[in-house]
Amino acid sequence: MAKANERQSPISDSRLDRVFAAMIVGIIVLSVIAMILLMIGSAGGWLTGSLYATVWAVPFVGLPIAVILMIVVTIRIALRRRRENEQASSRR
Repeated sequence: MAKANERQSPISDSRLDRVFAAMIVGIIVLSVIAMILLMIGSAGGWLTGSLYATVWAVPFVGLPIAVILMIVVTIRIALRRRRENEQASSRR
């Protein structure tokens, strides 16, 4: 039987990276829902006043945050891969 260490992928998965990825997906989904709500609510006439301003602001705040989180996750993964490659090359 294979041990738990042998079954692991060469690139370890970080819990923080998975949390960031879930946050990115959640923020993007929320922003897309807000954009759809804006289109439907504006056409239907029921989205007015402060509710319109709130729903309008969600994509303008959420999407840049999602992009920043994507950049952070990409940098974290690149640094982790570099560190693991350096460790693997030093063992040889």
